[in-house]
Amino acid sequence: MVVLVLIISIIYSLPNLYNSYPALEISKNDQIDIYQVINIIDPNIKVESVIQENNKFIFKFNSSKKQLDAYNKISFSNIKTNYTLTNYINLPDWLKSINAYPMFLGLDLKGGVHFLLQVDKDNIKTNLLREIEDDVKDILIEKKLRYNSFYKTEEKVVVNFDIDKPSDEIVKTINDAVPDIVISKIISDKNISFEIIPSEDLISKDIASSLAKNLTILRSRVDELGVAQPLLQKQGKDRIIVQLPGLQDSTRAKGILGSTATLEFRLTKGTPEDWYASKVSGTPVINSSILYKQRDESPILLSRKVIVGGADIKGANSGFDSSTNTPAVFVNLSDYGASRMLETTSKNIGSRMAVIFVEKNKREVINVAVIREAFSKSFQITGLDINEATDLAILLRSGALSAPMEIIEERTVGPSLGEANILAGKNSIYFGLFLVGLFMLIYYRLFGFIANIALVANIVIITAVLSMFQATLTLSGIAGIVLTVGMAVDANVLIFERIREEIMNGNSPNSSIYAGYQKAFSTISDANITTLIAAIALLTIGTGAVKGFAITLVVGILSSMFTSIVGTRALVSLIYERKNNKGLSI
Repeated sequence: MVVLVLIISIIYSLPNLYNSYPALEISKNDQIDIYQVINIIDPNIKVESVIQENNKFIFKFNSSKKQLDAYNKISFSNIKTNYTLTNYINLPDWLKSINAYPMFLGLDLKGGVHFLLQVDKDNIKTNLLREIEDDVKDILIEKKLRYNSFYKTEEKVVVNFDIDKPSDEIVKTINDAVPDIVISKIISDKNISFEIIPSEDLISKDIASSLAKNLTILRSRVDELGVAQPLLQKQGKDRIIVQLPGLQDSTRAKGILGSTATLEFRLTKGTPEDWYASKVSGTPVINSSILYKQRDESPILLSRKVIVGGADIKGANSGFDSSTNTPAVFVNLSDYGASRMLETTSKNIGSRMAVIFVEKNKREVINVAVIREAFSKSFQITGLDINEATDLAILLRSGALSAPMEIIEERTVGPSLGEANILAGKNSIYFGLFLVGLFMLIYYRLFGFIANIALVANIVIITAVLSMFQATLTLSGIAGIVLTVGMAVDANVLIFERIREEIMNGNSPNSSIYAGYQKAFSTISDANITTLIAAIALLTIGTGAVKGFAITLVVGILSSMFTSIVGTRALVSLIYERKNNKGLSI
């Protein structure tokens, strides 16, 4: 069993010995060939080699800087294919056939950007109050309960009734129709006021629902950014961690991840003279219109009625207008949105239609065009630069966030720092292994040498398990491995000291070995199980760096118990069992 475990562990650890190169993975299609990509990348950015695998090209570079430069060139070219930052490892086919791949490297080892996003709780409360306002007003009208005044503040919905109204009946009616709200009754001389707020349970449920939806949307946005092995996970009740290894453009990533952007399409109202008159007066001079600003700060009046909004957009791609060769976003609408657009454009040929970019409280008119002919499902938006068109297409494809999220923590780790962390981690493992091994060898002689073999086997098993499950190794994970190096010899120290005691008590070498392993087992198992419980607690509750540490600690505890108890027992038995030993090298 020990031999079998070691063989499997060595095989699955092997992929980690192969060099990893920064690379760019580009999907192959009919519209692109290898020479076109090389021309886009630029001869000054030297490509080490190009590998063709299945339906993709892999461009290998000798540094992360060249990889990122090539990625930026591809991004600005608006090439019509998928491309991803990745690492290339030239593994033998026999390793791939048994699904043996190296561990993933975390952000602190590979470099990249880290964001911590938090759901905007105030926005959720505002939306809930808006829904409560509509629902309460509808039920009061339906039940013919006449109120004196009805209004909403930032914190609550307030309804005023005459003093003679049946207050208990009103409260019951509202509660039955609109659950999960808190109603406070305030009685004065002339009227009764009801202050309505959402319950904490309702707010918590809405935050949880928004977080789940936002996580799905963020995953699709990250996929669009072209990052290999990204990490997205919940943290606590209202936060999401996003780690993008290999990506260094934090400004663009931040803009896309935190954006709640969507589009609205509205008809214009009035003439340019009306627009400027509205700007001077500060209010619209045309009924049913809203005053907006265009990109050049000039005013424009738009209809209050939205033709279609972000919810009606089902697809978007960036490209170039065939007639003007300027950047454009090609939009596809849902069936409902297409019918609304067709109905509006067919009735308003010759009129102007504006495209409004909506981002939280910011509304910007990005395009105003004359409707030349009726259209419905597919059309294009111009008036953007190439970066704006690309990012807008990503946002429209993924959809608007269910609730706004604020980036409350941002961290960038450069590739060179990641390499320095890897080197520091390796050196700490080597140094710890050397010192522990030297102590064991001097203090326990041959038995110490056996313990050192088990210690090396323990590290190989940890590496193999992390590789088999494609776990992500972080700097804190390396700390967990270093800790298990020290913990792994604890069991052997207990066993060896017990064997020494048995020999000092006059027992034979063979019986001392047997008694040492048997009597020390309960102590070893108790100590490791208690540590394992704490490590599992860290694994299930902790996030980020704590979780990375806990993963290697759990694997390390289990593997160290196997190598120190079973592994060393096998070697000791091989050397001493069935022999007439006069003494032990301990």
